[in-house]
Amino acid sequence: MVRLIYRGVGLEREGLGFKIAAGGSSLCIDAVGCSYAVFTHSHHYVQGAAGYGPVEGLKPIDGELLLGPFRVKPIPAYNITKRIGGSAPHPKGSGYGYLVEAAGVKIYVAGDTDLTPEVVSVKRPDIFAVPIGGGSVMTPEEAADAVMSVKPAIAVPYHFSDRRQYARFRDIAQPYAQIVLL
Repeated sequence: MVRLIYRGVGLEREGLGFKIAAGGSSLCIDAVGCSYAVFTHSHHYVQGAAGYGPVEGLKPIDGELLLGPFRVKPIPAYNITKRIGGSAPHPKGSGYGYLVEAAGVKIYVAGDTDLTPEVVSVKRPDIFAVPIGGGSVMTPEEAADAVMSVKPAIAVPYHFSDRRQYARFRDIAQPYAQIVLL
């Protein structure tokens, strides 16, 4: 298990998602086994999990949630340029990324998204978890552009299957943020 600790707040990969730990509680994004859980898209929902997100039986949320020590703000996550069979794999309104604040640390987990106006509207989070694999999410180059716009202290790439995608992203984005692979 690799965990990033930033000013007392922990971030680690948990399956395909993330676990954030602060104040004796934990928040899972697209994962289970935490005090609280949120999900980015219905296909990330873990059966039997209680949580919040755009999933069947749970109403998409507006505004912010206060979940224990976590202030959670949904940020729309969707595709603009990506198409599979002529349709956006993640149409607008189908999912969210989350800007989470705990103990004064801001973590933005973008979810399955393209480089959208909503993504670049988030400014200066401490940690930015950004999808880089192309296909139905940002390419390494688009993700590096997102890092340049968002200006995080640390960028954590995810949602990629080829190590060359990571290397490409790292090589472009490294001057703009510290890159941490979890």
